[in-house]
Amino acid sequence: MGDDRRRPGEQASRRDDTLRRWIADEVHPYCAPLRERLDRSGLGRRGVRTVADLARLPVTELDDLGDGRRSVLEPTPEAIRAAGSPELRARLLVSDVVGGSDDFARRHVDPPFKPVTWTAARHPGGVLLTGWTTSDLDQLAALGRRALALAGVVTGDRVASLGSGAGIGALQLELGARDAGVSHVRVDPDDPSDVLPVVAPSVVSGTPDHLVALVERGLPASVRLLVAQVGPEGAGPALRRLRRRSGTPVRLWWAPAGVRAAWASCEADQLHTRPEHEHLEVVDDSGAPAPSGRLVWSAVGWRGSVWLRLALGPEGRLEHDRCRCGRTTPRGLGARRPAAAPVRASR
Repeated sequence: MGDDRRRPGEQASRRDDTLRRWIADEVHPYCAPLRERLDRSGLGRRGVRTVADLARLPVTELDDLGDGRRSVLEPTPEAIRAAGSPELRARLLVSDVVGGSDDFARRHVDPPFKPVTWTAARHPGGVLLTGWTTSDLDQLAALGRRALALAGVVTGDRVASLGSGAGIGALQLELGARDAGVSHVRVDPDDPSDVLPVVAPSVVSGTPDHLVALVERGLPASVRLLVAQVGPEGAGPALRRLRRRSGTPVRLWWAPAGVRAAWASCEADQLHTRPEHEHLEVVDDSGAPAPSGRLVWSAVGWRGSVWLRLALGPEGRLEHDRCRCGRTTPRGLGARRPAAAPVRASR
């Protein structure tokens, strides 16, 4: 059974199991900013058993992260000695004895924990950098493959992306296409007219503005599907104009600043989240649960950059019943940017 069609209780159980081990074995030992927050809230290293326990942490604003570079897992020798796995502690002890600390870091710490790729996401308060380890990129590729399938892209499709592919959404789409065995090509969004007829894509991906411009010039006859990579602020006038004018089905692909993977829409035009790799809440301005309000995001199981209970900026609501497409993953609905900055909850 695919992850998108598991029973919600099974999804929650798998997520909570991952979260519990991840907080205790990696986040608390190796991320100083989150260790301070977990200790200050009384959760400590082993107090998080389910996602419900995260509610004891105050909501973090995007502005509070700065550029995000401090919020990474850093297994220092001191942290490994205090809380690392028995195997890692034993290898560190050997390196201390033989004087091979540089070799230890290169062989045993850098491969699983060192960010090898960075992406940047703009938000009203600045730029948020996200670091990706090799295992993160593998996970992003798998999620990209699932998102492409959800959007209706199949192995026989040829995908043309209008743009440079600098953000999380574009990176996920390209890695997902490679993982799924789907042909993919990047095309200059300012002048695709001489390339697209040669490529003859069946799927074109890009920002709503780029796709609208393409539609107005005339879509190649080969195109059967458009994938709109929505900006951090969510849907806007360009997307509405694209839907009116395209004459072709449009799927959404959205990665607001702060998430680790884009959400994609299905054939029922529902935006599906990934409950086994993230925990998404809806809260009011005080941080209390609400039927609609601020979207608050927590990572589950990622390395590189890590944040918990991060207010994404857009507002919306969540639906947890089975989608018309048959999938059981929660869907984000009605996302929009608030008209004014919310009042921060006290810390």
